[in-house]
Amino acid sequence: MKNHLFISAGLLWSLFSMSVHAAGSRGDLLRLGSPDKNIEVCVEEDGGWLLYSVKRGKVDVLQKSPLGITVDGNDLGKGASLVAEPEIEKIQEKYPIFGNHAEASGRGVEAVLPMQASGVRFGLVVRVYNDGVAIRYILPEGAKHIGNERTAWALPQRVKKVAWAEYEPGYEGYVHVTALEAMPDKGYVGGPLTVDLGNCYVTLTEADCESFPDMAFTRSGNTFQAGFPASEKGWDIRRLPDESEKILAGRYKGKDVSPWRCVIIAGDLTALVNSDMLTNLCPSPEEGRDFSWVQPGRCLWQWWSVGAPRYEEQKEWFDAAAKLTWEYYLIDDGWRNWRKDGKDQWELLEEVIAYGRSVGVKSIVWVNSNEMRTAGPRRAYLEKIKAVGASGIKIDFIPAATAEIMQWYMGAMQDCAELGLLLNFHGSVKPTGLSRTYPNDVTREAVRGNEWHILRYGRVLPQSHYVALPFTRLMAGAADVTPVTLNPREIETGGYTWTHEFAQSIVFLSPITHFSDHYSYYLESPFLDLLKAVPTVWDETRVLSCTEMGEVVAYARRKGNDWWVGVMNGDKEREIEIPLDFLKKSMDAVLLHDDDKILASVAREDRKVSKKETLKVHLRAGGGFVGWFH
Repeated sequence: MKNHLFISAGLLWSLFSMSVHAAGSRGDLLRLGSPDKNIEVCVEEDGGWLLYSVKRGKVDVLQKSPLGITVDGNDLGKGASLVAEPEIEKIQEKYPIFGNHAEASGRGVEAVLPMQASGVRFGLVVRVYNDGVAIRYILPEGAKHIGNERTAWALPQRVKKVAWAEYEPGYEGYVHVTALEAMPDKGYVGGPLTVDLGNCYVTLTEADCESFPDMAFTRSGNTFQAGFPASEKGWDIRRLPDESEKILAGRYKGKDVSPWRCVIIAGDLTALVNSDMLTNLCPSPEEGRDFSWVQPGRCLWQWWSVGAPRYEEQKEWFDAAAKLTWEYYLIDDGWRNWRKDGKDQWELLEEVIAYGRSVGVKSIVWVNSNEMRTAGPRRAYLEKIKAVGASGIKIDFIPAATAEIMQWYMGAMQDCAELGLLLNFHGSVKPTGLSRTYPNDVTREAVRGNEWHILRYGRVLPQSHYVALPFTRLMAGAADVTPVTLNPREIETGGYTWTHEFAQSIVFLSPITHFSDHYSYYLESPFLDLLKAVPTVWDETRVLSCTEMGEVVAYARRKGNDWWVGVMNGDKEREIEIPLDFLKKSMDAVLLHDDDKILASVAREDRKVSKKETLKVHLRAGGGFVGWFH
């Protein structure tokens, strides 16, 4: 439940270590501390420019960094001043999520600063949580055009390494963990970025992007600046005329606003991965709307392993999903070409969906976004998908994320929420926390996942890629990486083991997880019992101490009373230790180790383990480990 409390600036000094200088004064305009008094943000005017900085304890997280946005030709970061006392709001909330844990929570404080620059009134909204800082702009009344944004993140000199992505509009670029100096200093890099500062970790990204273009970064030395590759020359502020008034369109407290510019701050990787900051910054669901029909689960699909789904084979795939006890089957690209016995593709689609229901498996259906690029055709198409009995839609090949296309995303989310359809965007832009508002936006691609690593196209992903993904794209939200390839020929190209592949389904969060391979490999595998049992959402997540960004990733996740451990190794053979102190008692365990000689094999142990035990695990390059404790 969300609890808002307005407090005077004087009282807030004692509660949140906050100070506000009088309107028109120079220097600090705002100092705002987190409820736990561990994080502080300072907004100031220096040399005629609006700046902010962030500390964790007494240590700089961000040095003085530019603020500002150009609206209708006016740079609102230049010559800005306060015109009234800030409005202060305490934030304390909890709500259910499908994610790294079952309930999100946020404790923070917000200050809304009434500002002016060059005679133009605008606002600056600053939030400080116990796990970070976010800032957004309230646009001037009647604003018509955004020219640029100056918001930047100036890192201190002690950067150890950065997890980052090569920029690609659909977020299918390679990801890396490198020294800061090894990053490109020209052109864009994709976010989120995660920075190891030695004494803490910092993730830079955005939240609640409803009507601005998608944000990327440019780098100059230690400073990253917001950039908009899809709209480099700026964009008009306008509501698409054919969209419903119900869609989110970039408004906050009745005003047009920018998305939140965020810095998530954590003392360790467990706290970083468990941050709820992005969803905390997004609106609650529409009042009265019931999302209890949104159910996570495992999903089988045909395209990756054999190409376009064949009508004649659909019963076999539904039957296989039922044998695996998986909840969903995806009817991917190719069903549009089905014709048989005088029936068109829609009649045949309805038939196979009905068969799936008869064996207890729900259906998700693929569509190319070019069949629904505007509000009217989109709604009509989605109504047709619902009418044939589908539970969800996978929308692919979405254009670059301009301001107009971001509003289209909002419209698709709203339509699917109203129709009771699960939503999986592919060929898409990263999420920004809006799965809180629309829990039916259950997963999306925006990642170079296993659809890229595929033999028939001659594409291979490097081993270092997978162990950087948790700290880049996955920091934005659920990612449809389509994990767990078991075909020996496919994994051989990259040198991956079966344990590495299965660990992907544990490490990579996707409330509906689409398993990539042909069902025969799963039904015949020596860990079929684990494939039948593995969850897709979690009650608790811990990042184990052996984890090192870009080298090896080890997660322990709990669902109910069961614990699952997934370890993915990078490109160097290594030994790791896994203390089992997260267990509350001795438990039965299934332990899957790399086979020393064969990639497409596992060394399986079934035995009792103690919470006092430490597992010693040898990992091949491209290898992994899976543990199920039950």
